[in-house]
Amino acid sequence: MSNDQKEIESLLARRIGLDPTSTGPHVIGVAVRRRMADLGIREVSEYAAIASGSEAEQQALIEEVVVPESWFFRDDRPFRWLSDRVREGWVGRPGRPAFRALSIPCAGGQEPYSIAIALLDAGLPARRFRVDAVDVSTRSLEIAQRGVYSANAFRGEGEWRRHFRPVARGFELDPAIRSTVRFVHGNALDPKLLAGSDPYDVVFCRNLLIYLDRPSRARVLSTLDRLVADDGVLFLGHADRIDDPDQAPRFLPTGESGCFCHRRATHPNPPHAPFSMPMLTPILAERMLPEPPLVRMLPVPESEPRPEPAAPPPPSPPRSPMEEAAELANLGRYDEAIAACERQIRQKGPGAAVYSLMGMIRQAAGDSRAAEDCFHKTLYLDPRHDEALLALALLADRRGDHAAAAGYRRRLSRSSGQ
Repeated sequence: MSNDQKEIESLLARRIGLDPTSTGPHVIGVAVRRRMADLGIREVSEYAAIASGSEAEQQALIEEVVVPESWFFRDDRPFRWLSDRVREGWVGRPGRPAFRALSIPCAGGQEPYSIAIALLDAGLPARRFRVDAVDVSTRSLEIAQRGVYSANAFRGEGEWRRHFRPVARGFELDPAIRSTVRFVHGNALDPKLLAGSDPYDVVFCRNLLIYLDRPSRARVLSTLDRLVADDGVLFLGHADRIDDPDQAPRFLPTGESGCFCHRRATHPNPPHAPFSMPMLTPILAERMLPEPPLVRMLPVPESEPRPEPAAPPPPSPPRSPMEEAAELANLGRYDEAIAACERQIRQKGPGAAVYSLMGMIRQAAGDSRAAEDCFHKTLYLDPRHDEALLALALLADRRGDHAAAAGYRRRLSRSSGQ
C-alpha cells in the first residue's frame, strides 16, 4: 500500500472514524478513483494533497465512501418493540412529556421516517413526539428531505405502506409525516453533537460501530451515553460491538432476544413503565430484584380455616435455540451462539433463518469467510432473502469483488420488485 493511500485512510479515520479493515482497501480505492476522475487528476499523490487541505473535498470523499443502503422498517422487531412501549408508557399517559427519538446515522431517511410512522400508528399524535435524524452525508440528507423513494426502499408488506403515494420518480411519503422529522448534518464523533438537546427516550444507532476503529467507537459510545435518557434505550445493529475490556460497559442488553436493544449500564432500574424490570433478561432481572422484606409470621387461629396454598405458576415455555443464540450473540458470546444455532439445525433441520443468524454472528465475530458460507446457505434455502443478499454484497465489496457485489444488489432489487 502506498503512503498516499495510507494518508487518505488516516484522513478518513480522523474525519469519520472509518476502520479501513471493515470495508477493505478496495472500497476506499474506488472512492478515491471516482473523485480523481471528477477532478481530472491522474496521480494519487496529487489527490491526497488536495484532500488533506480541503474540507469540501474531504466531504466529497466521504460521500463516496459511506454506504446509504437501507429500507423502511428494516428488521421490524425494534419497531414492534417501540410501538408496544409507546402504547404502554405514552399513549395512555397524556400528561407525560413528548416522546423523543433519534436516528444516527439516518442514511436516506428510511429509519427515522419508520420511527415516526410507528409512533403515529401506535396512536401517539404528532404533537407528542419528536424525531431527530443525523447523518454525515449531505447527499443522504437531501434524499431524506425530499421523501421520495424507489421500490428498493420497500421490503415486505405492512399497513405503513398506506402513507406513501406513487409519483413519477417512485413513491412519496405523506408530507405530514415528513414534517415530524428534523434532519441535522452532523458527525457522531463530534463531542458537541446535539449539545443542549434534551436526552432521547430511544436512540437508533444501527450498523455504524462495526465500521469504526476502536478509539472512534469509544468516542461514539461517549456521545450515545450523553444522548440516551436515564430510562431510555439504544438499538444497535446485529454486528455492532460495544464491548471494551479496558472500560466498564456503558450499555447492557435488554428486551427480547434478537432485538439488539440496550439500556444504560449506569441506570439498571429505570423508573418508567416502558423500560422497567419486565424487559430485562431473566438473569439480569433475578440479580436486580430487591431483598424480600422481613415480615413476622403470625399464627393463624384454629377457628379460622387455613388458606389453601397458592398453585405454583405455570412454567415458562422453554426458549428455542434460536432465541438463545440471539441473546448470546447480544452478549458477545459468539462461540456459544453458534453452538445454539447448530443445536437448532439438529432439532429442526436446516432453515434460511438460522443460517442467516449464523452469518450475522460469524460476521460480528470477524470471520468473514464463514459468514459468507452461512449467507450462501441462506440463499440456497431462500433465494430472495434480503438480509443475506445485502450482507453478501457488502462482503464482496470489502474483498474487492465489485462485480459480485453488483450482482447481489441486482438480485436484491429484483426481489423487492424494483
